[in-house]
Amino acid sequence: MCTAIVGFDPTAPVPIVLAALRDEMVDRPFDRPGQHWPQWPHLIGGRDAQAGGTWLAVAPPESATPRVAAILNGRVEKLTATGRRPVFDSTVPPGVTRRSRGELPLRAAATGTLGLGRDELRAFDPFHLVIADPEQAALVSWDGSDLTEEKLAPGVTVVVNTGLDATAPRAAQHGPRFAATRPAPSEDVLRTSSDIREIWGDWVRLLDEAAADTAHSASGGGDDRTSLVARLELPDGRVWATNSVTLLTLTPTVLRYAFTDTPGDPAAWSLIR
Repeated sequence: MCTAIVGFDPTAPVPIVLAALRDEMVDRPFDRPGQHWPQWPHLIGGRDAQAGGTWLAVAPPESATPRVAAILNGRVEKLTATGRRPVFDSTVPPGVTRRSRGELPLRAAATGTLGLGRDELRAFDPFHLVIADPEQAALVSWDGSDLTEEKLAPGVTVVVNTGLDATAPRAAQHGPRFAATRPAPSEDVLRTSSDIREIWGDWVRLLDEAAADTAHSASGGGDDRTSLVARLELPDGRVWATNSVTLLTLTPTVLRYAFTDTPGDPAAWSLIR
């Protein structure tokens, strides 16, 4: 996942509203959101069919603590004459077996913490991990040597691959738009509506428009650092792109979850819950 837009306000009727965009090789298989993990049967999320983990996991309100965790690859994207390269430096030391970062959202959503010592963390490449529940939200970051935690202030925060960087082109371009249109569905709408546009309001439009802009641009979004939705054709013919978008609202008693694996197609959104 390359971008997480987090609307967090513990005093609001809907404390957490989240939009999460996953950027990945389009030929990497995944399963649509569901309860895929026997060791964490209550967690819901999309499953990476290659490594078995996820980019986002949510513990619903019937769990001990409703919570969402979403991961982004760490480090600064490399820039070339043809645009952004979806390659990040590895920091796993020689002789250490590399572990998939996809297990981290599962751990965090289930327990609220990673529960890993420094020696175990060395097996993971850099990451930024959003962990949020109705009372608190934080970004946990690992750069290969240090683990840090930053609290998210109430409001709308755009998290990118450099972390909480309000000057990053994507954050600067899109943060104000999402902040100005933060969804605030009524309790009745939140509990009963089957219309994603009624639940998430203008956030659906902003996400669909961002995908349409990328599709219509000459570069496919590859060399536009403000682009929220990515698409880059690599020299070997493979494509790296935003291949799914998740929308969540989470309160102490209600979870609503929408998903699309065809960003930009307004008819492709589906309600998971």
